[in-house]
Amino acid sequence: MHFSLFLGPGVRGPHEDRLAIELGIEQALEADAAGFTAVYVGEQHFNNYEPYADGLTMAAFLAGRLEHAYLGTSVVPLILHHPLFLVERANLLDQLTQGRFILGMSGGRPREGKTWHKHDLTPAQRSRLFDQKLDVMLRAWAHRAGDAPLEFATDDEHGVMEGRMMPTSYRDPHPLYAIGTNTPAKIAEAGRRGRKVHLGPFDPEGAGRLAALYRASMEEGGHPAELIDENLRWFIHTKLILVGETDDDAWDVAERLFTGPMVMAPWIRPDPAQDGWPLRKIYRSDPGPFAPAMGVPESQSAYLHRTAIVGSPETVAAELATYRAAGLPHVHARFIFGALDDPDVFRRSFRLFTSEVMPRLGVDTIPAPPARQTILAG
Repeated sequence: MHFSLFLGPGVRGPHEDRLAIELGIEQALEADAAGFTAVYVGEQHFNNYEPYADGLTMAAFLAGRLEHAYLGTSVVPLILHHPLFLVERANLLDQLTQGRFILGMSGGRPREGKTWHKHDLTPAQRSRLFDQKLDVMLRAWAHRAGDAPLEFATDDEHGVMEGRMMPTSYRDPHPLYAIGTNTPAKIAEAGRRGRKVHLGPFDPEGAGRLAALYRASMEEGGHPAELIDENLRWFIHTKLILVGETDDDAWDVAERLFTGPMVMAPWIRPDPAQDGWPLRKIYRSDPGPFAPAMGVPESQSAYLHRTAIVGSPETVAAELATYRAAGLPHVHARFIFGALDDPDVFRRSFRLFTSEVMPRLGVDTIPAPPARQTILAG
C-alpha cells in the first residue's frame, strides 16, 4: 500500500498554533524516514483548522527537508487564487523537490472565500470559475519563451502574459496535479481526461464504487494502462487514524480527542437514544446510510466509519486492508486531530502505525523522476 501523511491539525486558539505547526513538521520528517509516499498540506483561512493557513508556504519550508517523500497540497481552493501566480508557485515547488510535487486543487467548499466575496457563488458558478482558472494554468504551462503573448480571461481576472513563466517546472510540461472532488460526475470527467483525483473520507464500499468509476472513465477516455495504473496509485482517500496498544486503549484516547476541536461535524444527526454512549458503542451501532460527501446529514456512527480508523495495530491494519481490496491502495492519513493537551498521544499513535501497522500491509512508494520528464496526460 501507499501511505501519505496529511498535516491537518485543529487548534482551540492562537496559543496552540506553534505547537500544532511544530508537531506537524516533526511528523512530516518521521513520515519521510518511515517510507511514506507523500506529505500533504492544506489551505485554510480565518479558522482553527490547519493553523499554518498558507499550505504553499508550508510546503516550501518542507521542500528542502524531505529526502524521499513527495510533497503535495490537499487541497488548494483554486477559486481563491490567480492562476498565473499559482503556476509560478507550483513550478518553484516542483523545482525545489526535483519533480516530487503534486498540486491538489478544488473548487472550494460552498461557503469558502467569504472574505474574497466568493461565499455566495452557486455550485455551478464555482465549477465554472474552477474550470476557467485551470484552463489558464494549462495554457500557461504549455506556453514557451518566444510564443505569442498569452491572453487570458476568467470571471475573476483578465490580462496578457508576455515573456515566459518562471521558473519552468522540473517536470515537462508541468508538475503533477490532481483534482480534489467527491462528486461522481467530476471524478468521471477527470478520468476521461486522464487527470489525477484526490478523494475525501468514504467508507470502503462507497470509495470502491468511485474507484471503479474512475478506472472505467479512464478506460473510456482511451488512456494507456501505464497512465491508469499511475493515476490509481495517486487516488488517495482520507482517514483519521488513531492506533493504540489495544482497541480499548485507542478508543479511550479517542473519547478525549473528540471532545476537543475534532468534535462531531454540524451536519451529524445524533440519535437521542444514544445520548451518553461512548464513541466505541456508537461506532458499533448500525450506521445507516452513508453521506455521499461532507455536509450531507448522516448518523454519528456513519460519520465515524467514514472518517476514522481507531484500534490496535491489528485492527487498523485489517480495516485498511478492506480499502486495498476495494481498489484503493493509497491512504491519506491524519494522525493529529482533536485536543492537543498531550502531544505524546499523537507520537505514540504515529509510531505504532509506522512500526506495527505498515509492516503488516506492505509499503510501496512512487519513485521520483530521474530528470526532467514529460508526464503522460493532463
